Amino acid sequence: MFQDSFVEYRVVRDNKLTGVAFKVVAVIATAMFIVFLNMISFIIGYNVILLTGSISVLIIAGVFLLLKGQYTEYEIEIVNDNFNGAKIKGKRKREELCDFSLKDCQFIGPVTSPKFSELSNKAIYKLNFTSSREYPVNDDVWCVMTSGNAPYMVIFEMKPDMYPVFRRHCPRYTAVYTKRVTETKEDKGED
Repeated sequence: MFQDSFVEYRVVRDNKLTGVAFKVVAVIATAMFIVFLNMISFIIGYNVILLTGSISVLIIAGVFLLLKGQYTEYEIEIVNDNFNGAKIKGKRKREELCDFSLKDCQFIGPVTSPKFSELSNKAIYKLNFTSSREYPVNDDVWCVMTSGNAPYMVIFEMKPDMYPVFRRHCPRYTAVYTKRVTETKEDKGED
């Protein structure tokens, strides 16, 4: 009898330089606009500091929500033979992107495989579940290609505990997993 298998994996999307630059520009522009808005009441001479202060608080809250929405996290859950992928925006909004059975896959393997390049042209769309916008081409990045009328591809960073689940539920179409080992100076015996 099979034992139930469960694998959960989350990865945070790194926005790199553009994400940091957007946050810095948004904060600086907001601060400058708030100073300008509050200076208008002094220049005009009317005592509307309560109104401009309230508007300033609303603007700060809006910018905070905008910046919080830039945080993107991807989640993969594998329960027995069910593969489920979701996108979590701003730590609140969860959007289910894929849900399929591993038994219905036509390829599970690394993106360095020749079969990946052959099948990637046949995919209707690709879901990138890696930490960067452009997935790196190495043996640690794997893909799952579904079969059927509308095949699609899920690209993710492979974790060692995922492989036994793939081999159990789709042994025919799962490539061999070789874990990359990096040698350190201590391993080689060098000083």
